[in-house]
Amino acid sequence: MNKNILAIKNLTKQFAGAKRPSIENINLSLSQGRCLGIVGESGSGKSTLARAITGLIPVSSGEIYFEDRCISKFNFSQYKKIYKEIQMIFQLPRESFNPSRTLGDSIVLNLKNFGITGNYKNNAISLLNRCGLDASFYDKYPNEVSGGECQRAAIARAIAASPKLLICDEATSALDMIVQKKIIALLNSLKEEMGMAILFICHDISLVHYMCDDVAVMKSGHIVEKNVAGQIIHKPKNEYTKALIEASNIY
Repeated sequence: MNKNILAIKNLTKQFAGAKRPSIENINLSLSQGRCLGIVGESGSGKSTLARAITGLIPVSSGEIYFEDRCISKFNFSQYKKIYKEIQMIFQLPRESFNPSRTLGDSIVLNLKNFGITGNYKNNAISLLNRCGLDASFYDKYPNEVSGGECQRAAIARAIAASPKLLICDEATSALDMIVQKKIIALLNSLKEEMGMAILFICHDISLVHYMCDDVAVMKSGHIVEKNVAGQIIHKPKNEYTKALIEASNIY
């Protein structure tokens, strides 16, 4: 049995001035080499969960364990030491790149930040190649490529340090359906190749079904159902899960 990369225990986050928690009593685990989908409509707490895991926001209560280390109590300098092992890609890839840097330069910067030595340009081009982009993309700027190409470059940058956990926060939502499936195929291929765990956050349960081994359904900051993907899709128990499936194009 693969070991847990991520374990979340009774996690709650309530923002100052809010009437209720954004997420409340979340319990989840994710094993090495598996993909866990977090699905729910906008405002369900999915992105708050991702931001808590990456230390972008402090938690109100509960614990987040990464490889048995309680990272929810880490300060910034402690989090910085594990960023090499936890990487994240976002819904709008262009906004995650410095517009004044080429895609290749941005990947090289990640390599340097994580202390990876060697021929930086060759390593960056190799990463682009692994993500389906040829060497010409090294010298292109974010505004010179399509959304799908930019997301591939963002994935190349994220895997530069061979992370153990990749968090995808609505990473395919801004792409058309054909490009979405190509990006998902790339992520699945990299997961198998690298043995990393993926936390795939998405509002579209049909994409989660296509991508993930396990699924947790979120509504109003709570997990209302979790199971292996096939059981969630074919034998849902919660009425909200059933509504998500009925509204999707799975069938």
